[in-house]
Amino acid sequence: MQFYLKYLRHYLISHSRHGTHSPFVYKLVDEVLYRKPTVEELNAVPLFYKRAGKKAIKKYLFLERLLRTFAFRTFKLRGKMVQQDLLELFRQIRSDDFPRVIYYIDTDEDYLSVLEDVDEHAILIIEEPHASKNNEKYWDLLKQAETVVVTIDLFHLGLVFFKKGQRKEDFLIRF
Repeated sequence: MQFYLKYLRHYLISHSRHGTHSPFVYKLVDEVLYRKPTVEELNAVPLFYKRAGKKAIKKYLFLERLLRTFAFRTFKLRGKMVQQDLLELFRQIRSDDFPRVIYYIDTDEDYLSVLEDVDEHAILIIEEPHASKNNEKYWDLLKQAETVVVTIDLFHLGLVFFKKGQRKEDFLIRF
């Protein structure tokens, strides 16, 4: 019950792309998060996500667009049990064009140690940052970290960027 109240609160206080005042976040939300999928993209969604429902399909398509938008050479998956289709998506999109590392974290254990390895181009994708008290505790600690510059809370996903030259901001965006 408390999880749904948290979601309702997030929905009521979060913004759409028009509520953001950062050009970087506005562009990311407009071109990646809110872009409508094509029929071909919907048909290409793995069966596991189709069976899981609309939320899972939406999340998978967003992750695919996000990974295609930010070229990366290396990915590190940290979690209890990472879905094979998601692992395959990371492998397919991976490119040697840019030395970025993307971390996908799906655990309620302490994952703050990844901050030691990140550079300004790294991206952290946090799965369900509000699913448990532990997740929320580590999400809040991550947002307060000195190296973290931009966080985007989509409720079911959290995005962390380390962009230098931008002021520290936390965004709540409707997903």
